[in-house]
Amino acid sequence: MSEWRVADPDARLTDPAAAERPRETTFTDAAAHANAVIHEPTSLPDDCTVETVTYRPEQPPGRPDGVDAAELGQTPWSDGNPSSVRAVVRGDDRALRVKQFLYDWAPPAASAAPLWRTPDPTPVPCEDAVGWLGTDYEDRRGACLQRERTQIEASVTEGAFSDEELAALLRGFEPAAPEASRGVREAPFHSLNYWTRYACRPPGVPHGLWDYSGPRPYDESRPVSLSALAGPSPPADVRPLVPTGERFVFDSALAFPDADAVECVFRARENGSDHLWLTAAAEGSPLAPDLPPEPADQPAATRERIDCRGADVYYAALDEEYGAWEAMWEEDGVRYAAWAGASLALDGEAFRSSVDGLSPP
Repeated sequence: MSEWRVADPDARLTDPAAAERPRETTFTDAAAHANAVIHEPTSLPDDCTVETVTYRPEQPPGRPDGVDAAELGQTPWSDGNPSSVRAVVRGDDRALRVKQFLYDWAPPAASAAPLWRTPDPTPVPCEDAVGWLGTDYEDRRGACLQRERTQIEASVTEGAFSDEELAALLRGFEPAAPEASRGVREAPFHSLNYWTRYACRPPGVPHGLWDYSGPRPYDESRPVSLSALAGPSPPADVRPLVPTGERFVFDSALAFPDADAVECVFRARENGSDHLWLTAAAEGSPLAPDLPPEPADQPAATRERIDCRGADVYYAALDEEYGAWEAMWEEDGVRYAAWAGASLALDGEAFRSSVDGLSPP
């Protein structure tokens, strides 16, 4: 059974003997275990092949005594142990690393998280999604793509790859085992989310083009239905807004009773890649955006105050045509933040129209 289906929210990794190390595998095998739709590169340069594929298994949060985070292939920034897949692509005197995982800490930061602070990332249309080329946090040429909610990241580790080769790599990713990934593809986002399933707090990461700091308190959350959010006794003191029209459908939601906030995720009706996140929070909540917000440390094509919904809405776009887009505002004493990932089905005008059309559930 897939690991993500059997998580115990009270489990913690304390026994050194129980700690699993990353293991060499195949894309197909990893797809049967991971909480993300695992993709396989099908368009490599002629001199390149996939050298190794390594799967880091999901484990409960924790660092047993005597076990270093590096031994588990984990980040030093968190005690979490989510799954991921890494592959090495090697050619003649050159190599790149590909990593895949479910981006579940927060809204994927302007759809370009691994290329954060790239002054002018290059969009790459990829069938139903948009990838990006830029520079990663170690100053290496890199690329990223979010497809079917899977974060796919590539970094050049040796030699050089042209932008044309990196763009072809992004366009060539295809599900490695569609049947094995069916459960992941059909599951609500918060049912896949590692941090909600284990009731632990993720690391703080950038949320997007407007500064919105701090980790999301998934350790203090509980799943809620859309009907509960619309009912006479909502699970939080604030009610969210939801999209109208046919573009987005409800995926899942969480209430943060201690933070007086709600988080909702919506998915595009026409594909598995586009998404819209929305947070509603009482003023003073740790999840309420500051207004006016400060710019995040990522260049953007647009950051401006616009008139929308009869309020001052602070709008930003990494790229007006391709996204990602976001908006923050206040109305009726509630502060809202909305993020939409890069998309070929939206543009800045369509995103602003979607925000304008939000209504109570």
